[in-house]
Amino acid sequence: MELIKFLTFLAAVLPVAYGAPTQASSNLHPKILAAMKRDLGLDAEQATARVARDLWASDVIEQLRTTAGSSFAGAWIAEDGTTLNVAVTDEALAAEVSAAGATPAIVANSFSKLEDAKLALDNMDIEQPKTLATDAAETGIAAYYVDVAANKLVIEALAGSVAHAEALAAQVGLVASEFEVKTVDAMPTTLATVLGGDAYLINRASRCSVGFSVTTGFVSAGHCGTAGSTATTSSGASLGSFSASVFPGSADMSYIRTVSGTTLSGYIDGYGSGNLPVSGSTASATGASICRSGSTTGVHCGTVRSLGATVTYAEGRVTGLTQTNVCAEPGDSGGSFYTGAQAQGVTSGGSGNCASGGITYFQPVNEILSSYGLTLVRA
Repeated sequence: MELIKFLTFLAAVLPVAYGAPTQASSNLHPKILAAMKRDLGLDAEQATARVARDLWASDVIEQLRTTAGSSFAGAWIAEDGTTLNVAVTDEALAAEVSAAGATPAIVANSFSKLEDAKLALDNMDIEQPKTLATDAAETGIAAYYVDVAANKLVIEALAGSVAHAEALAAQVGLVASEFEVKTVDAMPTTLATVLGGDAYLINRASRCSVGFSVTTGFVSAGHCGTAGSTATTSSGASLGSFSASVFPGSADMSYIRTVSGTTLSGYIDGYGSGNLPVSGSTASATGASICRSGSTTGVHCGTVRSLGATVTYAEGRVTGLTQTNVCAEPGDSGGSFYTGAQAQGVTSGGSGNCASGGITYFQPVNEILSSYGLTLVRA
């Protein structure tokens, strides 16, 4: 109960309106502030308040996830950035949600039920058999994820695979009210030869980017290289080699162990506008603000759309990615995703561009750190 009281107090004193001043206005790098102003329409005080509340929301969600147990049905930050919604299936928990500073939503499906259905899809062959009926339209299941705000499993599919997506949902035990099929125009692709932090070459040929420094090297996207591949600077100096890599499958992540004497910095390359500090890796919630840095399009911001998405690339499915509405283009892959100074992940792939907008997925950095036993270098 003491924690609940503290969280209630914290919710009251944190700015609930973007215009409220904060003491942390100097904590966000000017380049982050500029990107959030351009993409989210927030001035410096509003952006600082938004990031502070996003990080507060992550703590509250974890607290309520534990106390609600099997009745927990997900959480999301509203589009205005000021309201944290926490869904539960047991109406008796509404008061506890409110006491923690969040807005309760009573829904029919628990998060675990929908997540189990998604995991069942992960373990199935979802490729659509070719028939005469599908020859005229492009087919493919682009991605699927739990939409906590809709309290449904969402399956994104090309026009020729809508019926197939509906059949897949039925196979994993979902009825019509528990899933939604959304039609998309194109399949996601990995964004090859991308720079998010500093550029590096794989086997002195293809190019990718440093995601975040760790105490023994750096992490990046798994599709950049395989175990044993060499990593060098753009000028050809040896950095080290890929110690581990996963792609496709359960992740799009890699760990490059660097050679002795390599300087590992706890910053993101700002490409002429100063370096962006990394101070931790607290994961952001659905609806939270988030930014991405990449060498092709620079810094762009948006919001988190869903967690734990499964994405279908030409190389195969990848599970556990985070979906955002931040744009990216070829040359941005592997770049750093971050909320404020909190590392979030490395750019995996997506669709669209920064002229018309797009969807970009990233591999959460905390999974990389835990999987390989790594420690993030902090500024």
